[in-house]
Amino acid sequence: MLEKSRFTPSNKSIKLSLFITGFATAARLIISSLLLIEIGITFKTPVGLTGQIVTASSIVAIISAIIMGILIMRYTSRTLLLSGILFFSISAVGCFLAPDFTTMLLCYSMAGIGDAMVFPMLGTIIGETLPSEERSKALGLINAGQPISFVIGSPIVAYIASKQGWRMSFLFYMLPIVTISFLIIYFGIPKTRSKKEDNTASGNLSGYKGVISNKSALSCLLGASIFQASMFTSWTYVISYLRQSFMVSQSWTTILISLMAVCSAIGSLTVGQIVSKYGKKLATSFLSLLLGLSVIILYNSGNLWVSMAVIFPWAYVAGAGYVSGDALTLDQVPQYRGTLMSLNMVARSIGITLGGILGGSLLILFDYNIFGIIMGVIGILAATNYHLFTTESD
Repeated sequence: MLEKSRFTPSNKSIKLSLFITGFATAARLIISSLLLIEIGITFKTPVGLTGQIVTASSIVAIISAIIMGILIMRYTSRTLLLSGILFFSISAVGCFLAPDFTTMLLCYSMAGIGDAMVFPMLGTIIGETLPSEERSKALGLINAGQPISFVIGSPIVAYIASKQGWRMSFLFYMLPIVTISFLIIYFGIPKTRSKKEDNTASGNLSGYKGVISNKSALSCLLGASIFQASMFTSWTYVISYLRQSFMVSQSWTTILISLMAVCSAIGSLTVGQIVSKYGKKLATSFLSLLLGLSVIILYNSGNLWVSMAVIFPWAYVAGAGYVSGDALTLDQVPQYRGTLMSLNMVARSIGITLGGILGGSLLILFDYNIFGIIMGVIGILAATNYHLFTTESD
């Protein structure tokens, strides 16, 4: 293991690169969240169909992340990271120029390829360049970048779209942001000749075999999928729950979602202190347990003020638990770290997909109370999995 002092001179530039990249990758999510109606009007597609650009991007990300397990055997993490950012640029230009909905669907999905390349490689670079005690904080910077991007970027995107149309949001907001991210990564992350994953044993599949043979690594992947199903799905419907159950106005929920994003960002940035004190395994298990209990209370309180009292700590736990889980995963099978982090993204994406299907079905068949109980229990299952079946190692 390399000495900590070797990395100290470049730590600040690396961490800046991590934050800016997390910030930049959320740009197209801001646009699609705010402007689906306008995009649908242009292409004469209903909102439900227009929203499938996001679904298609997620599916492409899952497939691409699996392929990344092979690419990491051939190319350096930095090269793959920069290539991933280029896919975001291609997506921005393509969406700006898209003449029809099919083209829009394909171009937006290019960002899914970018996701699959960027996030696993960010984790891999953290493992390659930063000592173990700094990794939780570094992962927190990535995760904090996205909610902060929503807070800052949403009014900018809304302003651009109101003045010049939704297409210009891709050209004047997303493209410059990802270009800045590319330049900061290019100059901020050193051109180290890091050790590539060992592929001498069985060719390009050795990374997958190395991960599959490690029970703790598999448990971390399972935990990531379960945690994501609980966290992402309950987050998706919380505003609808408040509006329908307590008649909270749309203007207030807009403010509320921004405050939740800030709490999530704070959780991402401060979880390193929790991890340092209690360890990654205990911190992840405890935060997952708090996530599950918070969801149950939030959706079953029957009182607006009780729900409001829970919602901000819950947002904090969501951000903190996400980061601590990735930090724990990052320490598993270091020789196959790139493959593991690619599979980690696959696991989280599967959790989002299955959680969305289950959550939607629960709301159709039952109500928010049953939904909250099931989603909360899933969070508790994630905590149980992390506590019983993972090990903390480096």
